[in-house]
Amino acid sequence: MSHNVQELISLTHSNRSAAYELSKVILKDYSLTNKVLQVVNSAYYSLGRPVNSISKAVTILGFDAVRDLATAIALFEDFLKTGVEKEGISKILTRSFLSAMQARDLAVEKNINIVPEEAFICALLHDLGKIIVCIYLPEVYREIEQKVAGSMSEDSATRQVLEDLTFDRIGAEVATFWNLSDKVSASMDPDPGEPKNSYDTIGYLKSISSFSNKIVGYICEEKDIDALVEQYGELLSINKEEALEMVNKSVEASEDISESIRYGLSKLKIRSRLRGIEEAIKDPALAAKKKKKKDQEAEARGDFAERKSADEETGNEGIQELDELPISQDKSINDFIHDITETLMGPFNLNDFYINLLEGLYRGIGFDRVLLAVISVQPTRRVLVGRFGLGDIDPAGIAKFEHDLASSGYVIPKALKACKDMAIPPNTPGAFPESLKFFVKDRTVYLFPICLDDKPIGLIYLDRKKGRPKLDSNRIKATRLFRDFAVMAIRKLRSRKQ
Repeated sequence: MSHNVQELISLTHSNRSAAYELSKVILKDYSLTNKVLQVVNSAYYSLGRPVNSISKAVTILGFDAVRDLATAIALFEDFLKTGVEKEGISKILTRSFLSAMQARDLAVEKNINIVPEEAFICALLHDLGKIIVCIYLPEVYREIEQKVAGSMSEDSATRQVLEDLTFDRIGAEVATFWNLSDKVSASMDPDPGEPKNSYDTIGYLKSISSFSNKIVGYICEEKDIDALVEQYGELLSINKEEALEMVNKSVEASEDISESIRYGLSKLKIRSRLRGIEEAIKDPALAAKKKKKKDQEAEARGDFAERKSADEETGNEGIQELDELPISQDKSINDFIHDITETLMGPFNLNDFYINLLEGLYRGIGFDRVLLAVISVQPTRRVLVGRFGLGDIDPAGIAKFEHDLASSGYVIPKALKACKDMAIPPNTPGAFPESLKFFVKDRTVYLFPICLDDKPIGLIYLDRKKGRPKLDSNRIKATRLFRDFAVMAIRKLRSRKQ
């Protein structure tokens, strides 16, 4: 663990100047300070007043809440920097944040007799054991996932692989060792009983943590949530429609937390899952028809995978296109174009639309990396900054993609100024500033500006590793069409506001 995490864990109430020591530890890390204040001031904390200092946050929320929150954020940042597969850990951490926001909202809206901030922290760290195994025992974690995919329960799979240990037992032991509060450890119980009475704080924290994490998991895994809502509905005074609204609310709020959370949301595809459930409530027959079609497509893909495996075993690999990877094996460019066109016809969230657009470029056309950047107008300069990305790129790489547009001698400002598409061969001298050379090294780069009325507002950056075939004319046309979709989406949203 990083030094600041160790210091946070070592702090206890026995220190007479605990609040001051806590503030001092957090303030040592500029990034951690910003993230803690960002979460404290975000919509789901709803304090009604700005909190612009760590010491003020400690005064308002209390030592435990700020210490546990800072520890969780610092731990998650550490986890994201580990060498494990980024998509898997980003999904787990994003699910934890969504669950935490819902837990806090439940505590406030249903007037449950628990501290909302404690509900947030307990739900946030509910799956700590699973996170620990995913990061430090990745092969073990994959084995458990495979057994679960084969219809074994997670509890049984974990006990079998980890010699009768469970994720919640591991999480509770680690939480105790790290000096987290007893409430956090207790709330890792996956199947808690009902609280003894309305004053049973631990009982309600267990139930809220369990329900919040399970409903996010069920939606992401496309499981039926009816039984879950029935189990917890009376206790938490919540019905199916309210539960879905709460998940929607947490998804919207989470988009402003960090790049890594936005990346996790894109991989979870939770918005499309939510839309599917809402459609099923409104029109069960149409939802059943869509599900049947989806199952048939999945079955066809499984049959293709089996045939491909058989070919490999017999040494008959068949004919492979040189330009094959990472192009989608199950959706064509036209499929992606159809999906995006359908989205544009109805109401949509712009951030979700961008993710779908980038997926079409990444999987449909076949790039190694795709990134959407927007122009940020600051008091003293105009800067192009990374917003969303897919492919061979992690959240930190998206955040580091930044280009001062005053440096007009480079290709990106030229492309934006002229609203002109460009292709740049690998390692072209003088094409990019020093700050981006690490990013574009050994890549063929494609730049497609997003312009409204001949004024640039953003850029779609795409690249392929050196040696991969260049785009043919049909793929260039398709890429331009995807870029035009981005312009159409922005125009449509602007016209709605007007």
